[in-house]
Amino acid sequence: MQPLIKQVLVWVAVMFVAAQIATGAMSGAGGSSAAAGARGADVHAPKPESARFGMDQMALQRGSGGQFHLTANVNGMDASFLVDTGADVVALTEQEADRLGVYYDPNAFRPIMRTAAGVGNGQVVTIDLLEFGGREYRHVEAVVLQGLHVNLLGQNVLSRFGKIEMRGDEMVITQ
Repeated sequence: MQPLIKQVLVWVAVMFVAAQIATGAMSGAGGSSAAAGARGADVHAPKPESARFGMDQMALQRGSGGQFHLTANVNGMDASFLVDTGADVVALTEQEADRLGVYYDPNAFRPIMRTAAGVGNGQVVTIDLLEFGGREYRHVEAVVLQGLHVNLLGQNVLSRFGKIEMRGDEMVITQ
């Protein structure tokens, strides 16, 4: 595996664990991916909080869970994302990838990360079209992760905006 891809996948693994812990989807250290996946059936991603989009910036309000969410259009359909400034790439749940028409083959999943629950399996994919904040991104590299319970919007898209800063309970992303 190429060193850059390997490094990206390690960062995705770290952020996957952080997102799972933050959303309460993982239990203590002895939890397994299967157990987390089973619990995930009852876990629903929080609804995106209010967002303001301007010509050169967007401002997201912190949600009641302390996180920042937004709705993006993926291949013509709305999808909710946790804005994860620590994730290197966009990550999709298996269910969302299916719904959004993002092709992946679960039989081709391979161990691409280590999580607190063990080995994380997934596959690198391409999102044909991702739109939010008045911007359009084509051919976006992403990963579909087994056991993930919320889509993550990572730096491979966020960095295209420019500066990200916190202002109280707002995350402001400026070009």
